[in-house]
Parts: sequence; C-alpha cells; structure tokens
Amino acid sequence: MLNIIRSIKKNKVIMLAAFISISVGFLIILIGMMLYRNRLSSLDAVDNLNYNTYKYHYALISEESDAPFWEAIYEGALEMGKEMNIYVERTGCSLPSSYPLQDLMKMAIASKVDGIIIEPNQNEEIEELINMADEAGIPVITVLNDEPNSKRKSFIGVNSYNQGQIYGKQIIELINKGKKSVTVLFNSDSNESVRNIIYQTISGMLTDSGAHVKSVNVNTHSTFSSEEDIRNIIKDNQNPTEILVCLTAVDTRTAYQAVVDYNKVGVIDIIGYYDSDLILRAIQKDIIHSTMSIDAKQMGAYCVMALNEYMQTGQVSDYFAVDIYAINKDNVEDYIKERSEEE
Repeated sequence: MLNIIRSIKKNKVIMLAAFISISVGFLIILIGMMLYRNRLSSLDAVDNLNYNTYKYHYALISEESDAPFWEAIYEGALEMGKEMNIYVERTGCSLPSSYPLQDLMKMAIASKVDGIIIEPNQNEEIEELINMADEAGIPVITVLNDEPNSKRKSFIGVNSYNQGQIYGKQIIELINKGKKSVTVLFNSDSNESVRNIIYQTISGMLTDSGAHVKSVNVNTHSTFSSEEDIRNIIKDNQNPTEILVCLTAVDTRTAYQAVVDYNKVGVIDIIGYYDSDLILRAIQKDIIHSTMSIDAKQMGAYCVMALNEYMQTGQVSDYFAVDIYAINKDNVEDYIKERSEEE
C-alpha cells in the first residue's frame, strides 16, 4: 500500500514538472514572438523613415571619382537633386576596385538610369556609348570635357577663352617679377580644341612680354605616369621652367609636392587649378602663386538642372558656362573666410 502511495506521489511530481516545463516553454515562445513582432515593427518604422521615392535617377561618372574636385561636383549635384526630388548616384565610387570609364558607362546604361552625367576622356568608345545611351532613351550631359560629335544633350563647362585670359593675367604678374620660361600642362586625354583655345589665348597675351611659352602633354593613362612626367619637368636643369601652369587639380597637387621635394620653392612658381585646402595653404605659404577656382558645386547643380530641363521639355541649352576666377596671395584670406562662413 505504501508503495502505491509513493508511486502516485511520484507520478504527480512528474506531471507537475511536465506541466511547469510545458508552461515555461509556451511562455518563452510567447515572449519570443512578442519580441520578434516588436523587432519587425521597429525595422518597419526605420524603413519607413529612410525610404524615399524619387522622380528620376541620374548617374554621375568620372575617372576621378575620388578627387576633391569631383566630390564637390557631386555634392552640388546631390543638393540640387534633392530639391528636385531626384536621386544622383556616383557610379563606381563604392566598388571594391576601379573600372575604366567605358565600363562605368556600360553599368549606368545597364542599370537603366534616367540620365547620365559624364566627363568624356576622348575615347572613341565613349562617344559610341553616349550614342547608345541616347538610343536607349537615356539623355547624357557632358561636363568639363565635351564630346560634341556625340548625341549628348548639353555640355557644362568653363569658357576656354576666359580661362586662358585669367591664366594669362596671372602669368604676366610673374613675368613682371623677372620670370621668362612658361610651361603649360595639358592632359593627354583632354579635348584638343579646348587645349588650342587656352594655349592660343595665353600665347597671344604674352606676345610682347619676351617670355618663352611651351605646352607639354601629361600622360594620364595612370597616376604614376602623370606624376613622373611632372616631376621630370620640375627637376629638369637643362631646360628649366620658371612658371608651371596646371589645368587640373591632380596636376596642381603633384606639382606642389614635387616643387617641395626637389627644393624648387621660389625657383618655380605654380599657377594651379581648384581651391582645395591644400592648394589654399600653399598659396598662403607662397609655394603656389595662384589658382583658378571653378565653382564645382555650381557645375554639379547645372548638370542636374540641364538633365531635368530636358526630361521636362525635351529641349535644353547646348552649353552652360560655370564661373571661374583667380585666387592669389591678395585675396586668399578673404576667400577662406568667406567659404568658412558659408559652411
């Protein structure tokens, strides 16, 4: 009898333990489901906060996608795009490795973006790809360098004649201080007609100055080749140059570093391009004589405006000129102060 009572008690304990285990299990499952549902709700709320719809999707493409100048162009395009409910993407900048301009263009076309902003590199395939994009219903805007024989809709750039005049005035300042040998750097992939206009304008302004002016094409097939070309010019003691004119931000930074490395500060004066912090500091230190400042944000904004105008009306102006001006020792402090106030 005693054994039966013990057996009954033991079974009750087992049943109670099983009941408690099952109850705890259900409670854990219930709490887990509640937490999961709350997690989904919070993620859904975040998605609703971050998710935006845009009227158009534009791609901005350049081989110098990481250069400060292009960062400013993109910033201007992005800001204008937000105002117009347009998303502007920097094609290629987040990829694990760099790709040729042609491949980036093909990516943009394959992505079926609504518009493309590109800096052509005078490659024949780029002209063909611009035409291919146009045939696919994707309008293309060229910026800085033009591809006038293609089906691009508009060109956003700098008036080459005005640019040559501004460079010429800065060169004359140095000639008046006794400098005579002038070297103008051109990229090997830049537009030939643009190069001719700038060079002829500079040469015309220096006709009666007694200065010797020459142009040099810098190999831009790789960063190392362009650096080597510029360093060879700066360390050349057989045919020394006294004034080095740079028409890109990359060339300006390379020339600045080479002048410092080869102890040519004061021997070679640099007239540069763009207004990065490094270039402005170099002007303050008298390492760079002056620089041409292009409103890069304005350039980016114009690109988006031109594409949007075409998307809305089917027509757009063939050319938009961006502001350009010189920054030198006389106005660099005011320029830095004004820019810091805007920021």
